[in-house]
Amino acid sequence: MKTKTTYRNLGACLAGSFLFATSALGAGLNPIGSEKQFFFDDEIVETLENTRLRLNVAEKLADNPVIKADRPWEGSDTRVGFVIFDERLGKFRMRYSSGEFQSGGRNEKGEIIVLGEGDDLAKQRVTCEAWSDDGIHWEKPNLGLVEFNGSKDNNILPPEAIRGYFMEDLHETDPAKRYKGLTRKGSYSGNGMTFDLYYSPDGYDWKPYENNPIIDTGDQKGRWGPTDFAGWDPVRKTYVAYLENNYHMHSKYLHHRSIARAESPDMIHWSEPETIIRTDDLDYPDTEFYHLPTLPYEGWTIGLLWIFSTTNTTHEPHFVFSRDGIHFDRRFREPIVRRGDHGDFDSVSLYANRPVVHGDEIFIYYTGTNWRSPEQLEALGDQAGAGIGLAILPRDGFVSLEGARADYSVVTTRSFNFTGSQLHLNLRAALQQWGAEPCDVRVEILDGRHTPVSGFGFEDADPITATDLDHVVTWRGQSDVSALEGQPVRLRISFKNAKLYAFQFR
Repeated sequence: MKTKTTYRNLGACLAGSFLFATSALGAGLNPIGSEKQFFFDDEIVETLENTRLRLNVAEKLADNPVIKADRPWEGSDTRVGFVIFDERLGKFRMRYSSGEFQSGGRNEKGEIIVLGEGDDLAKQRVTCEAWSDDGIHWEKPNLGLVEFNGSKDNNILPPEAIRGYFMEDLHETDPAKRYKGLTRKGSYSGNGMTFDLYYSPDGYDWKPYENNPIIDTGDQKGRWGPTDFAGWDPVRKTYVAYLENNYHMHSKYLHHRSIARAESPDMIHWSEPETIIRTDDLDYPDTEFYHLPTLPYEGWTIGLLWIFSTTNTTHEPHFVFSRDGIHFDRRFREPIVRRGDHGDFDSVSLYANRPVVHGDEIFIYYTGTNWRSPEQLEALGDQAGAGIGLAILPRDGFVSLEGARADYSVVTTRSFNFTGSQLHLNLRAALQQWGAEPCDVRVEILDGRHTPVSGFGFEDADPITATDLDHVVTWRGQSDVSALEGQPVRLRISFKNAKLYAFQFR
């Protein structure tokens, strides 16, 4: 049965009580220019018929984990720190740590003692670097920096080259400060903590900021919890940090981990963190938010919100999005990368890293573990561990509109004007055998009265029949739409056996 839904109402039904930013554009003309438009955007979609939004689960590599503990200095617990594609080197760069966790008996209260970094274990935790040409197959280069068992032929980084909260700052104009890192001292719940800022031209040689520390929590316990220094926010023109607001540890009013945001014009002077994401009535009572890695993406802030179930002791990332980096839409209450099955290395917790966009793909690296609690660590013994996995989405492929099999699905946009001479559409055709039928996508351009513009109607539209992440739409073989530039128009896209990701005028 066909259904027609006004999209703003659909968003309200799906979203419940999520935090949402209302655009000042309202229902009037939307000047989209040449910006890419996504179908999860309430401001661009007017009605849906016979279709609905779907969160696309990222596809894990069959050969996960991508980094395996196969060197003498590596242990059973290997975790990703950061991954970037270094344009100057033409390679992916990953920093990861490797060591061990073990149960060490019980204390006088009967609590399990967890042995890890700094304890007397056979494998002491080390931080290493790996390189890759394609983001999938990784090499562990001989950096020659640290001696291990009498040799420097290894990929271990020395302590002076390691900085937590590592970031590549593409906004920075000083080459000597291209990379930024911070070192934390103290604890989240003790007598406060401090952050020291460091600069580097290459990520190896670091110089401290002369007036460290840049953050001193003093006796404000919980003001800063585990933090993602996300870097430059191109929308608000400021540096930004997302953090687990640790006030929950000390407040009788807020007993759940929540997400806060702080801003800085220069990475030195930081605002007070303000809570931006809390649990709501649609969350399970044991839901807490552990972390929020973010990515500026085509004018949006995309986030992978770590959902922590305290009862089940599991972690998994949910897709969230925001226009301003403050008000996040949480309508998709399911993981964008799923935990593995029982016995898999990532069966219990999946800690997603900031996505890396490269070419036509979005890489989501993550740390997967088969334990979270000391009880699980004790029960698994030497089978307990953590590894680094990878899941991939096509470009723009976070969310899509799903086409029906037999009848056309239809999406109609709100009125907008654009700049450009061609319309580009990102879509994926369904697989045909034993399921769907041939892909058929047709695009109409409508005027302000929902009437097809002459030459751009359904019968004029050339059918799109195959997957194309950058398809130039044509009508009777012609793609030029420059005559309509600046005029109020709408799109009506009729499609079946296809997923629609995004469109853009260029």
